[in-house]
Amino acid sequence: MYIEPCCIDKQLPKLIKESRSGYCFFQTNGDVTLEKLLGAVSRLAGNEHTIVLTVAEVDILMLRTLAYYFRRGWTRGLLLLTARNQRELIEGELQEYLPRVHYAVDPLVIDGQLAVIGLKTTTDPEPKALIIQGAMLGQADFSLSMYAAYLGRDIEAIRSALDPVGAKLKTKAVISHAEEPVVADILERNYSSLTS
Repeated sequence: MYIEPCCIDKQLPKLIKESRSGYCFFQTNGDVTLEKLLGAVSRLAGNEHTIVLTVAEVDILMLRTLAYYFRRGWTRGLLLLTARNQRELIEGELQEYLPRVHYAVDPLVIDGQLAVIGLKTTTDPEPKALIIQGAMLGQADFSLSMYAAYLGRDIEAIRSALDPVGAKLKTKAVISHAEEPVVADILERNYSSLTS
């Protein structure tokens, strides 16, 4: 299914929620940015969450989107993996939230992945994990972009998607806040809030 930026808020949540297995595929014309993806579907994971973002290169628009989610209280932690060391940019844009940011660099990162891991709260007792693999864009590039998405609470599915990223986040950190509880849970493969 093609997702248009004008209709993403209705089309994408519906597609993801109505998939029988929790998995679905969709395409864009390279005009759906990280900001639009998060705005359309992050709430499917829960009211509060931890974000795990893998992208070859993060840009200022992406970081400002992430800062907005921190500021609103929706994002409690961020684990970020890029191919090129962008520590200065990240420290500058996310300075206020750095104690909850864990950042690693690996030159072999090519593909993109966004994971929004819901956190259990009094208003949201059954959070989920939302994982989208595909191009994570700060700005539209108008290329054919193909995505796979998962929404659910299956720990094996979540680990299958996040374990390779987690290994790089643990061993190649340039900004480490592994002691921060929401960061530590991801690094230690602990998704108990999704099952207990």
